[in-house]
Amino acid sequence: MERAGVSSGPGRRLGLHVFLGFCLAIVLCPNPTRAEDSGEATRKRFFRCDRRHDALRDFALSDASINVAHGFVWLAGGAGISLGANPARHWTRENAFDDGAQSGLRLDSDDARRDADSAGDFFAGLSVGILPVAAIAARFVRTHDCIEAGEMFGEAFESVGLALFVSEAIKIASGRERPFGDRCADQPPSDANCNRSDRNLSFVSGHATLAAAGAGISCRFALEREAFGPGSGARVAPCALGILSALTAGTLRIAADRHWATDVLVGFGVGALVGSFDLPGPLEWLRVEQRDASGRLESSGMLLPFAREGRVGAQWTMLY
Repeated sequence: MERAGVSSGPGRRLGLHVFLGFCLAIVLCPNPTRAEDSGEATRKRFFRCDRRHDALRDFALSDASINVAHGFVWLAGGAGISLGANPARHWTRENAFDDGAQSGLRLDSDDARRDADSAGDFFAGLSVGILPVAAIAARFVRTHDCIEAGEMFGEAFESVGLALFVSEAIKIASGRERPFGDRCADQPPSDANCNRSDRNLSFVSGHATLAAAGAGISCRFALEREAFGPGSGARVAPCALGILSALTAGTLRIAADRHWATDVLVGFGVGALVGSFDLPGPLEWLRVEQRDASGRLESSGMLLPFAREGRVGAQWTMLY
């Protein structure tokens, strides 16, 4: 018998895989090397920085540090909502649009729906994980600029964390039952998770939200930063592939009987908004920057809480 409680379904597995993938990217991020310390062997290394950086200082002064911090804030918030809230059913009404889309796209056999479920994981992972990481790697190979690579990673990490947070919050607040819920009372299909807590977490589709966020990130990197090159094909093709992967992932979620069409469409909208723009996070207002007459950033600091010797308060902390 399945135990009701925290779900370990495909949506949670996808979120975990995305999180682990981005953490792995942090571990594999190349270490800056000083130009005067670089010999012939160092220059031939694939992972090197051509620009000279004081790594910790430059990272702290760049937007990457605050974006990574935001990413962890959003991930922690999403995990807290997911683990601490009770996903009771609140949404009881359906509509003709969802019923019609479900009738036309839902696959008949249990095995076919399982295959669609697995394929949806793959295409969502391609959009939100593989393509953004490939863009960061491609840009780094062309420029060997570790600070820019860190900034790109921070933007992607923040967007993915925010997409997870927003989708989890909407799921808990709406409490919409998944399409297979109507069949749980009689003879439920063998692939229906009728006894799991994620039965009432249909709206919005986390796969669609993450996939659309990934597509937005890929488009931003390819079009604005020319991650894959300045040519029209190198700019358009990664963006088109991300969008196609996101659309495929969303369609497969309906075919697998995991989501209604409106779950997927709203997820697309939320994810595209989060991924296409560098939205401000909750820590932005704590940060103060000082620039010289030419506008170059000289120093940066943040107001952070502290607890020491029985006292609590806030202190100004320089970021380098």
